[in-house]
Amino acid sequence: MASDVLLALGVVLAFVFGWNNSSFLIGNGEGSGSLTLREALIVSSVGLLLGVALEGSQMLRSLSGSVTPVAGDQIVLVALVVSLSMTIVLSTLKLPVSFSMAIVGAFAGAAFGSSLPLDGVRLEDIVAFWFLSPILAAVLAYAFYRVIVRSASRLSLLAVDGASRYGVILTTLIIAYVLGANNIGLIYGMTLNGSPASQTFPLLLVLVAIVGMVALGRGGISGTIGDRLLGLSPFGVVATFLSSAVLIWTGTQLAIPISISQCLLGGMFGAALTKQTSAINTRLATESIAMWVVVPVGAFVLGFLFVQI
Repeated sequence: MASDVLLALGVVLAFVFGWNNSSFLIGNGEGSGSLTLREALIVSSVGLLLGVALEGSQMLRSLSGSVTPVAGDQIVLVALVVSLSMTIVLSTLKLPVSFSMAIVGAFAGAAFGSSLPLDGVRLEDIVAFWFLSPILAAVLAYAFYRVIVRSASRLSLLAVDGASRYGVILTTLIIAYVLGANNIGLIYGMTLNGSPASQTFPLLLVLVAIVGMVALGRGGISGTIGDRLLGLSPFGVVATFLSSAVLIWTGTQLAIPISISQCLLGGMFGAALTKQTSAINTRLATESIAMWVVVPVGAFVLGFLFVQI
């Protein structure tokens, strides 16, 4: 019965994932003018499916069996409920929230409240990666943008238009791939919690995430950042996507849950700096950075309190 509840919560969380990241997965490609809504949805869906199918297994023991010994279903249940609740509430309020950060915080809090030993080194590695990822994303995006623009300067206007369109298509596919492997792989690993692996359940999670994107479209915190922080050209989108993809893929290889909003924010600033962009919503940027602390700490406290109850 407990395992069935975990699987059900995983499905709900996948739906919320699709909603929360809908603008990033489909809105930025569409907003850049390079893709129609249908094209962006198709490309993102293919990327998510490939990411989960090929590399989602990397995240199976990213928390249970890594941060702690194999956790009981109660701890995983608390982590899923807390992270799901925080993601829904904060996204509805248009506040920056990373469900991967919420899951890690809630899981660690529930494990600590259950007197389960925590691997401090592993947690330090995760937090350090969170701290470094937006900085590295900004540096990479800055470098990628300069290389892309320098290369495009040698092309005709028609060729530049084609290159920007196909660049957005390719990078949208790549970012969906790594996001599927890392974030949906994390959901799969949490809900599985040591049970025998399934061939079909990860694909079900992807399909539910796609339904979330279609049903609620262009919502969530990715939309908040993408629409209100600053605007980027198609080449800026490509540079931001590439830098984010590199960081998320690296996190997946290390089985570290990584926040796409962190990489996105850092990458957007890096690409914007090449044009000396000044039209930046500093309030939203400050709010986003503050929530990177508030969300995992708040989830830890809630996870600890819930498991005590």
